[in-house]
Amino acid sequence: MPLMDMTSGGSAPITWEKARPVAEQVALAAALAHPGVVETTLARLYGGTAARQSIACLRVRHLATGGAKRVYLVQALPETRGSYRFVLKQFLPIRLAHLPPGATIGGAQARDKNLDARLLERVVWAAQRVDEVAPGLCPRFGGFWEWHDAHGQACRAMTEAYLEGHSLERWKGILDDRFVQGALDFSQYTAQRLALERQAIAAYVRLWDVLGRCTFTSDPSPWNVLFTPTASGDQPALIDLHSVHDGGTPLYVFQTLEEFFGNREEVRQQALCPGILDALGRVDGVRLLKGVRLALEAQSEAREQAGMSPFTASIRAITDFLASDPDGRCEVAPLHDRPSPHPSPSSALG
Repeated sequence: MPLMDMTSGGSAPITWEKARPVAEQVALAAALAHPGVVETTLARLYGGTAARQSIACLRVRHLATGGAKRVYLVQALPETRGSYRFVLKQFLPIRLAHLPPGATIGGAQARDKNLDARLLERVVWAAQRVDEVAPGLCPRFGGFWEWHDAHGQACRAMTEAYLEGHSLERWKGILDDRFVQGALDFSQYTAQRLALERQAIAAYVRLWDVLGRCTFTSDPSPWNVLFTPTASGDQPALIDLHSVHDGGTPLYVFQTLEEFFGNREEVRQQALCPGILDALGRVDGVRLLKGVRLALEAQSEAREQAGMSPFTASIRAITDFLASDPDGRCEVAPLHDRPSPHPSPSSALG
């Protein structure tokens, strides 16, 4: 399909790798033409030299639509050699925030009119905090802009660094295929899958820790964990902070991760519990797990009195995990010291 060109307001011409609806093209062109979007993003991600270059063309690829936003890969091609890539997330004019029961964002409750504004403020704060304290845990933050178009419609866009790699969900699909094809036996398949899930869980717990242990996400999805190649092997990066909210007690973090990664004994004992220790260190990790167990025991008693099932499996998993290493002999190894669980992309995808 031929590329489609569009310009807007004096910005560089835009070429699309694949055709998109005209209204979508117009909206993205307006975002890229908004003052500072391209220049500030390039300066933050690539330095002042990149921002000062004259851009001859912007090449755009639609990556995804979901979660009240459209996501694009933008490649800025200067008049000289080279290119600069970044991700632009364009928020749709619909409600962005969807909270779990009782949660708030910046103090705003589910029915507050300013809830979306509080969410975006918290997302920007979280992205900047991660850049400062834990670079690499999320894509580097490029910027956030909000304006109104000629019809008075609010427009919002956020940019960040583009990362290569596969999501955890994609890697699990690769491992499924390799198992079915006979390239992995069941023990190899299970070990590699659990190693991936352990790294992803550790990344989410680290996010909670970096954000002061008072902010977490209601959507720690395997789709939002991208394994990116680094000098020390593939490492997880969290590519979507748009479900963060206030709170995040240790019990909430444990149960949310348990829900998203599977209520299975092997996940609890070989990915969830050790992933928490990977993120927090042994002392803090054990303290958190003991506190979670106490909370689960207290809630289980109340649930049984109400005729509901207790959290027996979760309590047993924490107890067995802690009992398996009473003296700390199995000290957690840094992620880069562990053998990579990943098959090479060429062999996995071939």
